[in-house]
Amino acid sequence: MSSKVSVAHRWAVVSLVVFLALAVFVTVEPTDSFDRAAREVFRPDDVWGPWQLVFGNVVDGAGPPVALAALALAGLIAAYRRRHLAPLLYVAGLAAVAIVVTQVSKAVLQRPDPHQDVGFFSGSYPSGHMVVLLCCLGGILFVWRRRPPLWAWWLVLVCAVTMGFSLLLLSMHWFTDVVGGFLLAVPVLALASSQRFLDPVHRAAARDSVGSPT
Repeated sequence: MSSKVSVAHRWAVVSLVVFLALAVFVTVEPTDSFDRAAREVFRPDDVWGPWQLVFGNVVDGAGPPVALAALALAGLIAAYRRRHLAPLLYVAGLAAVAIVVTQVSKAVLQRPDPHQDVGFFSGSYPSGHMVVLLCCLGGILFVWRRRPPLWAWWLVLVCAVTMGFSLLLLSMHWFTDVVGGFLLAVPVLALASSQRFLDPVHRAAARDSVGSPT
């Protein structure tokens, strides 16, 4: 268990370093030509067509509001079944961390999106859709099991790739924004996988499986 945790932490450090390096690159714009070329591949001439209509449903159906609602529902169900608030507090904390680190990153960098828009106290890097979706799906798995099976993580990866592909087809983000969102989600999930946070979530489940003493 300790070796697996240390591996997760090492990946988290590597991911965070790459995320910060990419943040510097997108700030000084050496990735600009690459991102513009990628945009032409996914949405040539910024034309809206049938593919955008189809994959727009992915962005809407798995966007931050839906992902956060699913995470909250998982926490509520676990809290009810285990008769303990720990799962609910866990998902609330995970959601808060994911949102805060994403918005702070966006606000600091203030990167315009492919349509040259940048919101108040926001920006295009990293993709909030990617960060929130990955963190919410990972959080749901951690609430379900202390050590989720590998096939479940593959499903999360498929969902993340589908979301990233959809964002690029709709030109909602630059390619590097999508990559940055993935990179930022990794250390957040590594933190969420810590035994310190998961023990209270699953202690109630273990107690219920044994049964209350008479």
